[in-house]
Amino acid sequence: MANPSIDDTNYELRIKWTMHGQILYNVLNFKGRGVQDLVDNLITPVLTCIQENLLPVLTTEIVLAGADVRNTSGSVAQEATVSLIGDNEGTTASEGLPTIDAAVVKLKTTHPGRTGRGRMFLPGIPELHQHNSLVDATFVAAAVAFLACMATAFINSDPLATPFFHWCVRSRKDNQMYPISSTSVNLVIGSLRSRKVK
Repeated sequence: MANPSIDDTNYELRIKWTMHGQILYNVLNFKGRGVQDLVDNLITPVLTCIQENLLPVLTTEIVLAGADVRNTSGSVAQEATVSLIGDNEGTTASEGLPTIDAAVVKLKTTHPGRTGRGRMFLPGIPELHQHNSLVDATFVAAAVAFLACMATAFINSDPLATPFFHWCVRSRKDNQMYPISSTSVNLVIGSLRSRKVK
């Protein structure tokens, strides 16, 4: 095990994209249980979910460059990185929306109130897959398939299995990690700049 995780440790995973000469990041949070490999059991499954489900509906102008992970709790610093050089470009031959526009995924936990909710932004929407600031059925189906892939890999019911990486919402208010229980896709295209839907 080249990159072993530490039990009961929080991890921040950054998905790196390039588009229109800019670097974009998705930041996801995970809670680790047991000892697993950070590359084989965390980074690689996330990238695979993207490659198999999202890249087929993203504009050819976007490139999935890779991902890195680091722990945000615990006394020992850990980092791991995976860079992609193939099978990493969108495949829809259509001009993409500006990099500030993205599909919004709602992340829900069992924790009450706004503290238990989060969002993820999916960049690279092609003009072909949007109309009147709404993503179309083809894009939604791909996003749902991506979320199902992530749920299979990282959302676990009680009792919690060990070892397992749990996809979480990190609350800035109380600095706690809340395991995600469900996800959904918002049809309205959101803006990364304002963090509000248009």
